Amino acid sequence: MVLLLALVAGAGFFAIKRSGARRVPIRPRASGSPHGEESISPMRPDDHPRSKPIARVRPRPAELGDFQMLRAADLAEDRKQAIVTVFRDIPRPPRLLQHLLSPDFVSAASSAELVDLIAGEPLIAAKVLGTVNSPFYALKAPVHSIEQAVSLLGLNAVRSVCLQYLLIQAFKSDSAERQQILDRTWSASAVASEIVQQLSSRLDLPERGIMASAVVLSFLGHLATAATMPRGVLATIPTLGYLARSKAEQHKFGVCSSEIGRLLMLEWGLPAQIVEDAAESSRLLTTPCTGLDPTRESRLALCYLSARLGERLAFGQLSGLTSFDLEGDTDPDYFNVQAFLGETLTQRVTGQLRSSELNDAVVRVLRATRSGL
Repeated sequence: MVLLLALVAGAGFFAIKRSGARRVPIRPRASGSPHGEESISPMRPDDHPRSKPIARVRPRPAELGDFQMLRAADLAEDRKQAIVTVFRDIPRPPRLLQHLLSPDFVSAASSAELVDLIAGEPLIAAKVLGTVNSPFYALKAPVHSIEQAVSLLGLNAVRSVCLQYLLIQAFKSDSAERQQILDRTWSASAVASEIVQQLSSRLDLPERGIMASAVVLSFLGHLATAATMPRGVLATIPTLGYLARSKAEQHKFGVCSSEIGRLLMLEWGLPAQIVEDAAESSRLLTTPCTGLDPTRESRLALCYLSARLGERLAFGQLSGLTSFDLEGDTDPDYFNVQAFLGETLTQRVTGQLRSSELNDAVVRVLRATRSGL
């Protein structure tokens, strides 16, 4: 399979003609839960904190140039199938993943249902308990059951931990360099999940479980390419900077890793909304804000922002969130975020990112993932 990917990358098998991308009741917070629980009814547009648009228009950064992220749908069917075939050796995740992401479960699952699901996967149950008993949560007494873990952390937080481990266990490494990238990407997904859960809870936004799941799944394509591409190709893909990495991936494979992740999620039969949010949020790098539903714009923007901050923290570009200035940052990776959030929500997000309490929680997650829990 690695030989096939080498042939694909070397011969430009995935290369296609470059063209512009097509545009295509809240539950109460559980006692002791750091994130709160799922909302199943969206806000009215007039009540949404993103209702006030950005008044100023910033010029497109020169680094972006005319780069547009192509979609998997832009590929001919045979080329899409070729990508899926290359990554078909990645073990399919257990059915637990489909259960955790099913619309009915995300919108209305009870803690007891989650406990029952996790109990059927002893390895994941052990990982969850290890996470709960890590220094991040600083519990006064150890937790010995999944039921206790859900009670303390909340359903969404425990589900996110499960998703992270279900994905990472599918990928193996054959070198220290590859393992380091996989470890840091997994760490980035954990930190990003914590950020989006904290922000969505603090800002009282709906669909928190969908956002947390979409953020974790947005890293699937990066994990898949990092785990399977030949080492010679791996060395040519930048690890720092989402724009630089996306350009290199699209040059090598015809599409970015986020679109490879989309194809894998579709192949695995994951729910359409979460697949769409995971893939579309990754496209905010080059996608202009053109007046979508405010709730959806905010959801995509927070997922994208959380993923990029998670990467910066995991790869050592940031030491903490308090040093990050969303409104003043000139990195092209963040060019479209403010437009999608709107002025009001941008200001609220900026204030939350400067919160010492949120920053401390994120740093604890980062340290926990680096220490292997």
